[in-house]
Amino acid sequence: MDYVMIENEFANTVEEVSKAAGWTVDRKIVLAIASTFVASGKTFDATKYKNVLQEMKKQSSWLSPLRTTVGYSIAANLMEQDDAEKAVKNLITNVSILKEAKFRSGNFSYIGAQFLTEDEQDKKTHAQVARALFDAIRKHHPFLTSYEDIPYAILLSSPSDDVELRADTMNRYYKELRTYNFNAGNELQWLSQVLTFLSPKFDGQLVPDVVTLRDGLKKQNVKVKAMHYPLLGFLAILNLDKAQLQGLIDLYHELKDMKLLKWHREFVLFMAVQFAIYDMAKVQKSLSMTIMSSIELLIQAQQAAMIAAVSAAAIASSSSSS
Repeated sequence: MDYVMIENEFANTVEEVSKAAGWTVDRKIVLAIASTFVASGKTFDATKYKNVLQEMKKQSSWLSPLRTTVGYSIAANLMEQDDAEKAVKNLITNVSILKEAKFRSGNFSYIGAQFLTEDEQDKKTHAQVARALFDAIRKHHPFLTSYEDIPYAILLSSPSDDVELRADTMNRYYKELRTYNFNAGNELQWLSQVLTFLSPKFDGQLVPDVVTLRDGLKKQNVKVKAMHYPLLGFLAILNLDKAQLQGLIDLYHELKDMKLLKWHREFVLFMAVQFAIYDMAKVQKSLSMTIMSSIELLIQAQQAAMIAAVSAAAIASSSSSS
């Protein structure tokens, strides 16, 4: 990888996204959007981005999540579609369908709405199955399962799914990972969910692979925090070889020294993983576009959920102190 080129591209894209989004937007959102575009090799179109944001304002109320921090992240995803008006309308329709399936409207239902099937006839069924999976997950972890799990429940479910089996497998991964000193919490639950991406059936090799990845990264001074747990899941299911993993680690150490990331080091590993995934796709024809796009959406969901959770905590803290 050409590290200098990556750094220059990232710096330029961050500036373009920042100008298009406006100075009031959370810096973390700007960095997350920029990293996705640079890693994928796509060019950020400021005009198209502004058009999507404007369309969101037209079609939403003042209290809509589309007017909040999360909306700026969603807008970047909707840029992939040619018709901004139709894209926003479809997203809002999806949110309504999720609401009918008893999902509470909020930041995470809007994030999850992006992952509802595009097949109009199957949307309601997909939403109902996602709700069934959400409820099945909550049976195992009633105090842990909350709105943050909505995007994963939608993306990891399908009309033909056995939700009880998938939820049982998630719980089994969760319990086994705990024996290897993974911290209990939302992030570990997300990791256990990611590990069912390829199959709802338990795979006895995945947990050892995740542990090996975590320990290997730490040995080479890569800071792996709880928020990064789902990333380990992505790497495990993609089965990186030693050379690919070393490339990721080398990129991590290059990126963490960038001035732009000085106060946001938690995003460095996200970026390095994104680059590693796209780099793999170039050399592995077996890595289908469906898997690629789904993993990309999962990473974006994780970033958006993380930012939304932090924003919600900040608002709650501010309210309680006023």
